[in-house]
Amino acid sequence: MKKIYFGAWQNFYHLSWSIRFFIEITVSLFLIFMLCKLVRKSGVAFRLKPYLIKGCVWISTEVIYLLGRNNSWAVEIDNKIIEWGDKKLNGGAERKKVKTHKALKFWVISGTVIIYFLAVFVDMPVAEHLQKEYFVEFKNIKKFFQKYEETLSRGYEDYPPLFVKKEPEQTAEEPAEAAEEKEEIPVYIQLNETGKNGANVRQEPSLDGEIIGGVNAGTEIFYRYQWDCDEEGRYWIKIYVPSEEVEGWLSGKLVESTQLESLINGPER
Repeated sequence: MKKIYFGAWQNFYHLSWSIRFFIEITVSLFLIFMLCKLVRKSGVAFRLKPYLIKGCVWISTEVIYLLGRNNSWAVEIDNKIIEWGDKKLNGGAERKKVKTHKALKFWVISGTVIIYFLAVFVDMPVAEHLQKEYFVEFKNIKKFFQKYEETLSRGYEDYPPLFVKKEPEQTAEEPAEAAEEKEEIPVYIQLNETGKNGANVRQEPSLDGEIIGGVNAGTEIFYRYQWDCDEEGRYWIKIYVPSEEVEGWLSGKLVESTQLESLINGPER
């Protein structure tokens, strides 16, 4: 099961962030609706509705108390929750049941759409016109959801992709540029002990760059004769991973120090 789950994440990370997050938030919304439907049906089947309503009221009032203490807004919300529970238990809200469910679905879907656009806003062309402080705030929203994504996929680098792309057949005549690349002596990247345990390949030479793949001790890695240095003084080297058909940037802190030094001091950048 782990092989299928983490292998799917290997393929999933090849998609752009906006597409990945759309799929993730759609699946989450579907699971929420299914869970609510299951709870509702279970309550009817086992006659648990009164207990479920009382439980929801108790949990909600406790949360409101922790957040608002004795503030006026907290007391007002608390009273409304209790009133809602009484109506549900006494059957006074049955007439508005259909309208309430439609309104709830509308607000849940609307909130989901808003959350989606907040998370992918920095990738839109219009984001370039934002002031720096607003751009940073939107970028933090994206980072928050990406951290959650990384938590769900932690350890995926140790598993092969679930779906492997078939390499296209080579034609008899190859382009001149491809022939020149073949003449270059390939440089294999040697990972240090930290890198051998698993390292991310990013689209940009920065810790904020999108994760597009991963490498470990058993991965074949080629150097692309290009390196960079970010604002924090961290070196990045451009690599190509043939097993995943991924080209991106690897942190120099994950490469053997002697090899990194020779790459940085080399003639090409």
